Amino acid sequence: MYKNHSSMRTFSLPARLLSFLFFLIVLFTFSPAKATDFYFYVEFSDKNNSPYQLENPEEFLSERAIERRNFFSLPVDSTDLPVNPSYLSQVANLGGMIHSQSRWLNGATVVLQDSALIQQVGSLSFVKWVQYTGKKTVASNVPKRPSKFSAAVDYGLSGPQIEQVKGNFLHESGYLGKNIIVGVLDAGFLNVDVNPAFDSLRLQGRLLGTKDFVGGSEVFRGNFHGGNVLSIMAGNLPQNYLGTAPEASYWLIRTEDVETEYLKELDFWVAGLEFADSVGADIVNSSLGYFTFDDPAMNFTYADMNGDVSRAAKAASMAAQKGMIVVCSAGNEGDKIWKYISTPADAKKIVTIGGVTADGTPSVFSSFGPSADGRVKPEICARGTQTVLVNSSGNIVAGNGTSYSSPLICGLMACYLQYFKDQHKVISIPQLLQSVFGTGSLYNSPTEQMGYGIPDFQLAFLSTTSNGLSTCSDDQPQWLVDLRNKNIQLIFPDKNDNSTLFVQIHAVNGNLLFNSYSRSSSIVLPIDNLSSGIYLVSVENNGKIFSKKILVP
Repeated sequence: MYKNHSSMRTFSLPARLLSFLFFLIVLFTFSPAKATDFYFYVEFSDKNNSPYQLENPEEFLSERAIERRNFFSLPVDSTDLPVNPSYLSQVANLGGMIHSQSRWLNGATVVLQDSALIQQVGSLSFVKWVQYTGKKTVASNVPKRPSKFSAAVDYGLSGPQIEQVKGNFLHESGYLGKNIIVGVLDAGFLNVDVNPAFDSLRLQGRLLGTKDFVGGSEVFRGNFHGGNVLSIMAGNLPQNYLGTAPEASYWLIRTEDVETEYLKELDFWVAGLEFADSVGADIVNSSLGYFTFDDPAMNFTYADMNGDVSRAAKAASMAAQKGMIVVCSAGNEGDKIWKYISTPADAKKIVTIGGVTADGTPSVFSSFGPSADGRVKPEICARGTQTVLVNSSGNIVAGNGTSYSSPLICGLMACYLQYFKDQHKVISIPQLLQSVFGTGSLYNSPTEQMGYGIPDFQLAFLSTTSNGLSTCSDDQPQWLVDLRNKNIQLIFPDKNDNSTLFVQIHAVNGNLLFNSYSRSSSIVLPIDNLSSGIYLVSVENNGKIFSKKILVP
């Protein structure tokens, strides 16, 4: 049974938004699935005659969600508008139960006890197309599926896995995720409400609430996997264990049904991601992946792993356009027949995380890239073999899987983002991600299993604090300082002519140290021969001169 934990929320909502959420709660309330329940995805053709207007985003987005868009200078657009309530009502009048919906993709998951009714739904003038996405039978009639997640074994401490990616430097600099909201999309969060590792999370009001898009079990009494994942970020057992973002706030969102595997779970995932957006989450962690299903007709192929096929991948990419950082596990298929990443790990503009051992070699199970369209996947890696976590019994143990390397990075991304927000530094999501990717141990020679390698959050932090990251506007260049590889990259994203760029580097005393000409829109300047100090870098483009002071440590 669906259960809403609204009492755990720590922010107030405007009356119109409250009424909108109440409408969703009433419309989406569903009873335990019966043997005749069939799931369909219904995509609508438009959002015409919607009662919601872009000029009044507070009617359908929380204040925090609007603030996040403002921070990244992102507009509220038509994809933010809810699905037309009239369309949902007409589908419901035909006998369809609205399970969840997608604002971004303008669709809804509909449950029908008579599958033949989908023909009537599909014939509605505002319905673009429909797709069967699975069924759910009474649990007692279904053989128990083996768990998708390995039980954790062996004991350990969290320090080495954080230090491997130099995340301890962020913590020592005072950034532990404070005021950052993390959404965790997973299968269940067993005992998180009583586990001593989350005492501070509960007592300080940073467990903001839960949302269940699956139904059938209580979030805190279901699967253990999400609790393990959460502990890697939020766990806090003084002198024994500390997560990567122990001061962040969290929403726990259940989207994975461990009893079955159908396409409908990807639509639950999309609904969960959009829910995280609506309540103002800054970052989302997803340690879930999909490629094969109980119905083989639904299976994906490797060619589908291009970021443009699955609805989950498309929604994940869109989340970046809404100012969210999405962190996904690469998958545990590296030593199996499938071998490759799954979806939504194939999405564009997100962070896909592979797994490594304590000595930095690839975890044997970590899935391979690249994406089907040739992008580097995974982008970066963290400890996936013998990752230390706190299990549902409150014990410090170790487990294997990219499910656990993903929250290691997600939590540190929260700490890194806190720095930018606290200092009111202007940055885009692509710039923020690139500043981390650029510190990867394999950045100049990425591999199919490790991507850019193991990141260095200390280098990323020093690069942005010492040299800054400028945003691109009009003909302004983008400056990217790579301290690991000792170079500066200047990018003119709007340069589409054959004009010549003239670049110089001067010492503070005015001496010219370097000059170069280029007709490319991207220039890499080596700084490996420069001693520690401050330098002035200037570039002339079409008569305009742009300059920046660079600190070489």
